[in-house]
Amino acid sequence: MAMNFKIFKDKELVSIYLADIIRKQVHNNPTSVMGLEMNEELDWTYQKFVGESKQHPADFSQIYLVTINKDGDTEIFEKLDVPDNQLKRDGSVDSMKKVLDDKDQLNLAVLSIGANKNLGYNDSDGNDHLFDSRELILVATGNDKADAIRDLYDAVENDKDDFGKVKKHRMVTVVMDTEAASRLDQDIVDYYTSEFA
Repeated sequence: MAMNFKIFKDKELVSIYLADIIRKQVHNNPTSVMGLEMNEELDWTYQKFVGESKQHPADFSQIYLVTINKDGDTEIFEKLDVPDNQLKRDGSVDSMKKVLDDKDQLNLAVLSIGANKNLGYNDSDGNDHLFDSRELILVATGNDKADAIRDLYDAVENDKDDFGKVKKHRMVTVVMDTEAASRLDQDIVDYYTSEFA
């Protein structure tokens, strides 16, 4: 397991960090296949990502961008130069499976941790594809996510639940604000704050 926590002061700083990570994925690997969960919590991150991509142009001609669920603003991605057949905005497991039939594996999956401790697809069918991605980024902001973050931290590797599967992943970054981190021990919070992480 290689789980790394990044704790930022607020949701704004979380969004800036995530947008930069997604943009760098495109720059560093212009053939990336990315799964991005769509929800209100992540909308601001994707707006920043699109804005940064306009300021620092990138080649999207070979990028595959597949949305996960459809609870957010997928129209924002139309501002990128991703070819239509490589931009899957319906949020379905079927779209993800079709892309992975050709592309083997996700390079990056960005998932929001729900207050009810859920991850990935709403119906959870297809989550194994997400958990098999090369890199997994989990996001949590707000006090309502504090219990979920504590449970993730305490999860037993190799358990059959989603948190157990995540714990055995080779490259996971959990990005959160201080409110979501409020149930972690203070020494853990101090260690993983953005100043040191």
